[in-house]
Amino acid sequence: MERMAYIKTISPLMAKGRTREVYKLSDKLTGIPMAGNIIRLFSLRSESMQRFIRNWELNMWIGDEPRATRELIASAVSRYNDCHY
Repeated sequence: MERMAYIKTISPLMAKGRTREVYKLSDKLTGIPMAGNIIRLFSLRSESMQRFIRNWELNMWIGDEPRATRELIASAVSRYNDCHY
């Protein structure tokens, strides 16, 4: 049986200071008060977490293409790369 790697994270409920602020930024951007695991991976380094969210914002939320089209492209690339995200 293959085991998944474990990476320590800080949950949004336990976050303090800058990490808590970045989680709130994520909530505001998505409209959903729940940070995905991909965002939590960066929680020990709030600057990296904010950069990741900003990059995601630029790629998925800003621009002329419909969001559904972007999600479809992202899903296809993830599948091609054998990545479940």
